[in-house]
Amino acid sequence: MKISRIVIKNYRNIKDVDICLNNIVAIIGENNSGKSNFLKAVTLPFLSDDVGYTGKTLCWADINNEEKSKYYEYILKNSESIKDESVDIKSFTEILPKVSVEVTLEPTDMELYFVKDLSYTVNEDKSKVVYGLLYEFFSKNPSEILKQIKDVLLSEEVNKDNFESIKMNLLPTNFYSHSIVVPQKKVSVSYDTLRYFKYTSLIAERDDFSNTNEKLGSKSLVKLLQMKLDTKAKLIVEKEYTKFFDTLKNLSGMEDVINWQENTELKNAKNFFDEISILPNMPPMNSLLNSVRLGYSGEQLSSQGLGYRNLILLLVLMNSLLDKKNDLAYSLLTMEEPEAHLCVNNTRLMVSFIKSFMSTNNFIQLFYSTHSTQFINKLDFNNVVVVNNGDAYALASELNLEGKDYLSKNPNLDLLKLFFSKNCILVEGLTEELFIRAYLDSKPELNDIEVIAFHKGFQNIMDIWLKINHESKNKLGIVRDFDSQPVAQKEHEKYNQYSNICVRTTVQYTLEPEIVGTGDNYQLLKKYFEDKYSWKISSQSDLSDKWRNAKSTVMLQLCKDMANKELEKFEMPGHIKDILDFLTIK
Repeated sequence: MKISRIVIKNYRNIKDVDICLNNIVAIIGENNSGKSNFLKAVTLPFLSDDVGYTGKTLCWADINNEEKSKYYEYILKNSESIKDESVDIKSFTEILPKVSVEVTLEPTDMELYFVKDLSYTVNEDKSKVVYGLLYEFFSKNPSEILKQIKDVLLSEEVNKDNFESIKMNLLPTNFYSHSIVVPQKKVSVSYDTLRYFKYTSLIAERDDFSNTNEKLGSKSLVKLLQMKLDTKAKLIVEKEYTKFFDTLKNLSGMEDVINWQENTELKNAKNFFDEISILPNMPPMNSLLNSVRLGYSGEQLSSQGLGYRNLILLLVLMNSLLDKKNDLAYSLLTMEEPEAHLCVNNTRLMVSFIKSFMSTNNFIQLFYSTHSTQFINKLDFNNVVVVNNGDAYALASELNLEGKDYLSKNPNLDLLKLFFSKNCILVEGLTEELFIRAYLDSKPELNDIEVIAFHKGFQNIMDIWLKINHESKNKLGIVRDFDSQPVAQKEHEKYNQYSNICVRTTVQYTLEPEIVGTGDNYQLLKKYFEDKYSWKISSQSDLSDKWRNAKSTVMLQLCKDMANKELEKFEMPGHIKDILDFLTIK
């Protein structure tokens, strides 16, 4: 079973998200983009499996700010009608902010029993029943809130100047409650049904897990031990505990200590005291197992580095979910930054483990946020969800097959840099990338510009980039070779209509003659190549041809010298200069 679709409305910075999902969901985005909010929201319709539980009842701060602003505007606009109780209760109820998270569940045929009470409609072609859960945080009695607002408005004058100091009293969430219901039907879901659907969350702030009293990692280890201990094994544990107690009793001589009958003159005392004995007080099996602590290489885990601690925690936690296979229909695992503190080899180990683990456990669905491209499968972008400014885009639905193949053609592409760099330049090859990087290195004021080598044809990537960055201040520059393709040039330069994209194409066939023909570059480069490589150069075209046909080491050395400011009078060709000017204009 899996969540095949999620709709989140008005939760923190997420205003309205509606996307389809796969069994593994890799969430990428900048800091503060909404990744953690997305991971928290997806857990709201489910019961907790204790690890990472934070409660279902939300607070004022959990309501989307844009939604609250609309509500406050309504209050200010209708303050008089609220005070004289003539306000339309229906319109007030509609404007009251509400948080909702709706998940569509996709069970296998063997799991239909667990969702029998969660059906509410059929799909578009009427071939399948649709099942789901809806979490809502809302006011069941808006009139109570309206009464408090009236009291606030009557107690003092409320306007835009003093509004900020009393806004929480104008939206009292103590009158709010939450519910988990079947979508559309709005029928409450019973605990007996919900107990088959649970989640486990692992947040980013987990560095001290092995030092805390809760021993988060050991808690998961206890679950693993319980899973492995059958009745026969538990009997052996109990017998061994009794043997341990007998040894302790003999070594301590406790029978000699309990000899009170020798210190009394009462004749019947001996009979009474002889019946007093020391018995084993074996704790419950769970308490006994709780004395176990995670370790590595014979040492306490708390003495290991953060990378090992994080890796072992993740491995143990994920394995501990397997014991729920017979108790649950669906298990949701959310994880923030699985790459935290991991070296290259342990990152690969974790990626490999996740892939293997998820391929063999169809009742578990994994959601994780990451800043590492190692956790993004570049041959299959169907698992990737891009989050930016509270919006979310599933590449499975945003890209067609051609678009996914387009991205996969460059397996070394850093998607995070491409989508989220403040200023980014895309070029067609490594030569252009080296060249522009060298120039940027020689200009400290241009150090916030990222350069990425891509293959030809940037239209698909610009479409994706625009969707993700439509409300951001990020900028994208495209450097193209003309290549005698005027139609392709025209198609690409249509994107100059967008304020955050600048597309420029060489006038010459490729980059080299464009550089040579700019300003005094010919004389500067002629001297450079004649002195450095003893080239015999007769004209601009001669220099361009020799440079274009030279080995890559020639370009690399030129770039190094340029970065070291040995070619200070060098001028960038006009099309690249246009892009640099575009990126640096505030």
